[in-house]
Amino acid sequence: MKYNHLISLLLLTLSLNCFSQTKPEREHRIKKSQFPSLEFEALPLEDAKKLRYYKEVDSSKTTYTLKFRKRKMHYHIDFNEKGTIQKTGFSVSEVDIPTDTYANINSFLRENFKQTKIKYIQQCYPGTSDDVLKNTFQNLILPHNTYKLMFRGKKSDEREDFIAIFDAEGNLIKIAMALPANYDRVLY
Repeated sequence: MKYNHLISLLLLTLSLNCFSQTKPEREHRIKKSQFPSLEFEALPLEDAKKLRYYKEVDSSKTTYTLKFRKRKMHYHIDFNEKGTIQKTGFSVSEVDIPTDTYANINSFLRENFKQTKIKYIQQCYPGTSDDVLKNTFQNLILPHNTYKLMFRGKKSDEREDFIAIFDAEGNLIKIAMALPANYDRVLY
């Protein structure tokens, strides 16, 4: 009797922690004037088309993304608030990934999901190297690049969207559920 209140309080506290959620990230389009001043003024954008600027707000950081099309390829360059490059990349298809790497990715998807449908694949380069822009625009396959997949997977009866990041060998680095599209602009 003496410890009933203590045990019930402890169970209540543990149950509240179980239902807490992390703040999801959300990306939205912004104007060029809201984009930070860039550290690299020599970005090779002379023949780029469809330049778009985005801001992604996460629980821990803010990322600015420049998306554009150049020579029929869709590129993206991620910056921090100071204008330093964090990550670059471009969209690829299954045939552009090395065979062994795609076999490892595909085996992971088959083992963990009943059905999958890949929405897009991006080949990404970390922004820490000095020649990150050269590597990105030359489409080099390096040991430190990663592949970001967005896919719809079916584990039980319900289909859900996931974002997974794989290393250059096809080993899983991170997987997370993707948020649904933001339809705030639609009025009913």
